[in-house]
Amino acid sequence: MSIFTLALTFFIVTNPVGNSPAIISLIKNYPIKDQQRILFRESIFSLLIALFFLFLGETLETRLAIQDYALGISGGILLIVIALKMIFSVFDEPVDGKPKEEPFIVPIASPLISGAGLLTMIMLYSKQENNNLNIFFALLLAWIGITAVLVSAPYLQVILGKRGMAALEQFMGMVLTLIGVEMILKGSALFLNILMQN
Repeated sequence: MSIFTLALTFFIVTNPVGNSPAIISLIKNYPIKDQQRILFRESIFSLLIALFFLFLGETLETRLAIQDYALGISGGILLIVIALKMIFSVFDEPVDGKPKEEPFIVPIASPLISGAGLLTMIMLYSKQENNNLNIFFALLLAWIGITAVLVSAPYLQVILGKRGMAALEQFMGMVLTLIGVEMILKGSALFLNILMQN
């Protein structure tokens, strides 16, 4: 596969456009400049996670005996927990209107940006392509687009307003629940296939 095709695939799997409302709902109480700063930082962290799995993921997976189905199931469970908090959120804000702590790596950098699906795909392409340099440049190219989308995402809150963001947050919570369930089902199917083969 070409670098551009790989980059486009990584961009689509990461889905920054679809995940933006869910991500913004986690930092909606910060000023836009702070939101952009947080999202830029989390985008860099998510890229570092992706690169870690590119160069060391297979080694780590082998050493720890982690199976692909375990990545899928655990990532799905984590997404469902996040989604339930979004759907049944109770807005408990401090007096200054800011959350007590801003998100750091979890859940924005991972699993919302660099999720189990992307990390698994990186390791699979790494085995298929046998050229980590192409995948490396593809990831960099994909992350230019991903970062651009994320940094511009805070303006959604300005356009939609608080009520619109609240409704969108609950809707995205439902979508994340579906994604999480799908990841669990795929992971379970992989697990069952392994059992049947044995």
